[in-house]
Amino acid sequence: MTMQEKGILFTVAKARVVVSRVFGFIILLLILFTGRSFDKGTITGMLFEMSGLFLLTICCFGRLWALMYISGIKKRQLVTDGPYSMLRHPLYLFSLIGVCGIGLASENLLVLALLIIFYLLYYPLTILVEEKKLIKKFGASYREYMKSTPRFLPKLSLYREPELYNVRTAKFVRNFADGMWFIWMFIFLHFIEMLQDSGLLPVILKIP
Repeated sequence: MTMQEKGILFTVAKARVVVSRVFGFIILLLILFTGRSFDKGTITGMLFEMSGLFLLTICCFGRLWALMYISGIKKRQLVTDGPYSMLRHPLYLFSLIGVCGIGLASENLLVLALLIIFYLLYYPLTILVEEKKLIKKFGASYREYMKSTPRFLPKLSLYREPELYNVRTAKFVRNFADGMWFIWMFIFLHFIEMLQDSGLLPVILKIP
């Protein structure tokens, strides 16, 4: 890969919020107008929905857990306790779990596949860009942390939880929306299904 190509990829990775929102809008259109892959009330559809809710619950609790440790201090302090003792990027892991949950809860196989493919192709690069920033900020401390702690898959034997931990409550409360919007998405999916089932929202294409 040339330096120019690397530069383009890193620019895309730095635009994470914009790229994610554009992709999210495309997924929203698919959910609105393609409908479910399974007939209403089928066992498969219910299994997809319940599995999605289960993963979304894990995602929300996990993101709130991780956000509690970094709220208000992530820009000035290297956090290595709690979920960050087992892996370097717990927020991204729990987000992946949430993305799978949304895909399953949508009962739409195309949406599920696109969400997983997008996340696995795009976010590893985003993680590399973020680590580059953290190395620049924390230097040798972060390099040592990288050596001892996995990037994405947790190593449970490393788990370390302090007896007491100071939390900036105002910042943490403001981050609640960031931790809970996955569950709100589940509610939104149900609302879309209700509109489609009532005929108020036309299903243009049904994905097998």
